[in-house]
Amino acid sequence: MHQDHIAELQRKLKVDEERRRQFVATYGHIRRPTGVTIDGKLFMAFDGAIYKQTQEGPYNFINAIHDHALHFFGNDYLDAEDSKNIEDRHPAIQWLHSHFESANTRNNSTYQDGNGAAWYRFAYDLFTIRDNEKLQEQLKKRLIDSVTFQAARYELKVAAICSTAGFDLSFENETDNSKKHPEFIGVDRFTGVEIAVEAKSRHRNGILGFSNGTDSLQNVTLGIRRNILDAYRKSAMRPFYVFIDANLPPRTPEQMSQWEDELVSTFTDLEIEGYADPCPANAVLVTNDPSHYVGRGEIGYDSGSLWVRCYTAQMPYIANPSEEIVERFLIAHKQRVAPPTEFHEDP
Repeated sequence: MHQDHIAELQRKLKVDEERRRQFVATYGHIRRPTGVTIDGKLFMAFDGAIYKQTQEGPYNFINAIHDHALHFFGNDYLDAEDSKNIEDRHPAIQWLHSHFESANTRNNSTYQDGNGAAWYRFAYDLFTIRDNEKLQEQLKKRLIDSVTFQAARYELKVAAICSTAGFDLSFENETDNSKKHPEFIGVDRFTGVEIAVEAKSRHRNGILGFSNGTDSLQNVTLGIRRNILDAYRKSAMRPFYVFIDANLPPRTPEQMSQWEDELVSTFTDLEIEGYADPCPANAVLVTNDPSHYVGRGEIGYDSGSLWVRCYTAQMPYIANPSEEIVERFLIAHKQRVAPPTEFHEDP
């Protein structure tokens, strides 16, 4: 009988190991959603506490990250936002309410519009960095402030991408004002290599609460040269990777071709101007998530999907520790399209 128990345990461990491998291949190097069902209710751990499923009926990981995001804002903040007109609310709270209004209007709780994609991706990124208390502390105040939300939201996204790619993140000494610091320092969990990471989001008038400037969304261009140069000015004593949020609406094939041509032209100009020998950054990754432009419209079409383009320096200021780092970031970006749905229970 004892041998039977050992054999069964070995079988379960083998099955669990295969599930772990499949999870990493699909969702990257993040902790698997873990919960325990007791008396028909799911219990889960996050933010150093144990949480119990509150709603009746089926409850999966999507429900959990939604509840976690609500907990992040807190009841007092949410109540205050509810008292405002929808257009005056925090951008993320606008996504939340508009999404559920659309779902209720269609009598379809599974309807996925742009607002829903924006809300749940935000919630998923929050959940992904939940174990990094310092990161949460630094970002929370700026995420909750509508004025600073856009930049902080993109930093959160980049932090989640880096974590998914297998990096632990920390901040440099913020009390040192003698130089401009990059956003994060990333430590590769597999090699111990340290990298510096910077995140910049392009502002556009009337989008995500930004109300300055004269940008028009008609025939819009990337216009990210200033963002790149601002990132290049950061002092990075490690291999340096820059992420730029284009903050663009869904694109037509013609627009996509124009934006890619503009990217090539921008980096060619920067090379001519002396930013390539050496280049301050090892790579620049330009990303876009147009879900907040889609709004109440249905998400899922190619024009509204996530995209990323990468410029890799041939002669960076600090040598590449590994060519595969960029590839890991590109894979992680793809793995962040949608969160897992189910919880894992320990064997």
